Amino acid sequence: MAATAAQAQPAMRGEPALTPAPGPMPHLRLAPAQAKVRAILPPVSAAEVASVRAANEERTTKGEIRRRVVGVVREQAPAVLATARDLKWSAVAGGQAAQFAVTSPQAGSMRLAIDLAGVPGEVEMVVFGSAAPARLEGPVRVADVRDRTAPWWSPLTEGETQTVEFFVPAGLDASRLALRVMRASHLFSTLSSGFTKQLADIGFSGACNVDLACSTLNNNAEFRNTASSVAQMVFNDDNWTVLCTGTLLADGDASSQVPWFYSANHCFDKNSAPFRLPGQIQAVANTLTTLWDFAASSCNSQSPRSTWSQLHGGATYIYNNPESDVLLLRLNSAPPAGTYFAGWDAAPLSSGAQVISLHHPAGDLKKVSQGSVQGFTVPGVADGNRSFIEVLWSSGTTEGGSSGAGLFTQSGGQYYLRGGLWGGTALCTNRSGTDDFSRFDQAYPQLANYLGTANAPAYDYTDLWWNPNESGWGLNLVQHPSKVIFGVWYTYESDGTRTWYVMPNGSWSGSTRYTGPLYVTSGPSFEKAFDASLVQSRQVGSLTIDFSSQDTGTLTYSVDGVTGTKSMQRQPY
Repeated sequence: MAATAAQAQPAMRGEPALTPAPGPMPHLRLAPAQAKVRAILPPVSAAEVASVRAANEERTTKGEIRRRVVGVVREQAPAVLATARDLKWSAVAGGQAAQFAVTSPQAGSMRLAIDLAGVPGEVEMVVFGSAAPARLEGPVRVADVRDRTAPWWSPLTEGETQTVEFFVPAGLDASRLALRVMRASHLFSTLSSGFTKQLADIGFSGACNVDLACSTLNNNAEFRNTASSVAQMVFNDDNWTVLCTGTLLADGDASSQVPWFYSANHCFDKNSAPFRLPGQIQAVANTLTTLWDFAASSCNSQSPRSTWSQLHGGATYIYNNPESDVLLLRLNSAPPAGTYFAGWDAAPLSSGAQVISLHHPAGDLKKVSQGSVQGFTVPGVADGNRSFIEVLWSSGTTEGGSSGAGLFTQSGGQYYLRGGLWGGTALCTNRSGTDDFSRFDQAYPQLANYLGTANAPAYDYTDLWWNPNESGWGLNLVQHPSKVIFGVWYTYESDGTRTWYVMPNGSWSGSTRYTGPLYVTSGPSFEKAFDASLVQSRQVGSLTIDFSSQDTGTLTYSVDGVTGTKSMQRQPY
């Protein structure tokens, strides 16, 4: 990945995603008709439908926010499968299998929340829907589910019934597993229709929207690449299932492709105080599934391309800002083959700049809008005073479901992301209305640690480190996706007393040197009742690590005026 300069502001070119190694193809071990255990939920109530409509009518003084609620989470029927003993297990090659089906009457699509806490990692799941039983999603190994402290949300499937097939390898007692299906997400629309079914106010996007295949821009390979970086987001927020749009972004680390994903803060957060804490945003991120290449098969077609795919498994929360409406995630899985890491430019935009946006209005198949920057405005996002990019469209528009969509400019044949959609007043019925986008140039200083063109670590140094000739002391390093390292140094005082120091943060100088402050902490004994007033932290100096290779390095320390160096290497175990 090569960076370019734009008036001293960094920029990054896009690049095709490396084709991921092919995983095992999903297959059923039992015939679909063998799903003898089934739960049928009550029909969606009028109150649930009313809550969806009310959520989609949310407005501010500057216009509407552009996310779209398309379903409800069925909280009234928790633990629809209370225990694995309730399933009908059958012997199959290599172990046992059972299927469990949940029906939510008149659902267009379905998802299920499955409690996997304590379930062995070897257990696998495959899911399918009643309206498209031949389309299988999976297999998902329990060991690959990143966070099992909260229920795992299954991929989307079509139809009012979703069936999950559980496979338990030989040697495990299937009936004793702590499998529980906790709740269901009932979507009022289908994937095959481009989320355009049933409730009238969740229907087709406006007629002025332009399919990718209808746009003259689609003749350009770089435009098609950039379009491949955009995905539809489907996630749960409280008792709703919600749609937004996000963009896969390139970074400055030439040794890897980290799936950074840029969208709008209000997709996962509240639009006014009190705002969510990082852990609450992570809970939403856990439910995320993304739809890729979800575009019309031909100009004005209402059916998606046969090549569209779903990437489930959620995402890791990285950064958010309610005032600037910026959200950065890291997808928990590599993006599908054929996708693209979009470029970005941290230079400010100027009035009159020509821009495009790629998005999913009303949750519809991917569209493109073209327009120009009118200036900068303060739309009252999160009661803040940050300026936003104001855009007037000459072709297309945005609607609910477009929230988070990237705003792009073209330079030297390449497209560069410049912001993400908050909302506005633009509609097919209001062609003079404008939309407001977050400013990537203002957000970049906070994103530089993740996307930056310099100071990216050469490797992931997470591990235990030691000096084999000085057994007894060691260093535990944990490198966060943000590239920040948390270090714990276990060592001895001059009198032989065991002690440890912590380095909670630091910064990179180039790709192989990391420096951070060093602290010593003290507190009450674990044998006594915890007393927070006894916890103390004191900075004693600093720690610098120079990595000479992926597995070796040198430690330079300063502790209460005492300085020194030590060689170290990864500790084998």
